[in-house]
Amino acid sequence: MENVILDIIDRLTNSNRLFLYLFFFFSQCLQIIFPPYPGDMVLVIEGYLSELLHLNIYFVLIIAWFGTFLSSLMLYKLGEKEKEKILQLKIIRIIFDTEKFIKIKEMFNKYGSAAIFISKFIPGIHSFTLLIAGIFEVNKKLAYLTIGIVNITHHALLIILGKILKENWAIIINMMKTYNRYIIIAIIVFGFFYLLSIRINKKKFD
Repeated sequence: MENVILDIIDRLTNSNRLFLYLFFFFSQCLQIIFPPYPGDMVLVIEGYLSELLHLNIYFVLIIAWFGTFLSSLMLYKLGEKEKEKILQLKIIRIIFDTEKFIKIKEMFNKYGSAAIFISKFIPGIHSFTLLIAGIFEVNKKLAYLTIGIVNITHHALLIILGKILKENWAIIINMMKTYNRYIIIAIIVFGFFYLLSIRINKKKFD
């Protein structure tokens, strides 16, 4: 996927700038809607291109932020609107029994905005967190404000790094891949033991 994206960006750099900006916007939308999409890589490249092609870095940042913000709100609203259907999914009912559901709801009501912020820096769970925040109806104003702040912070960091590193932008991508790999391994291990504990507890009460 990364090679395809790089090829698209290479073609767009020689075309109308409008198409390049639109690609930046939709890349960030797609990263939220389809988390495996390497939107962070695109952000770093955006910083590099802002230096190479003399693009207005503030405009690049706003476009990227706007794409992420809109798609994040869409996921939050989806969770809020379709919560009953989502909660009735078999996998959700297996993982979360009534007691655990109540505890998670209480936790989100209390720390929902913090969960949204922290999840942005943990690969693979931010989109899910936004959906859950909508389901549990985390305070909208606080949720929207947190989404806005964490995305502008996250995007500015990667875009500025891309601008500073220039042709060496791949260094930060490799560092991010290493970071993501360790985080994902930790999540898998935690998930395994969590599911194992659920099964053990069920056997005790059977």
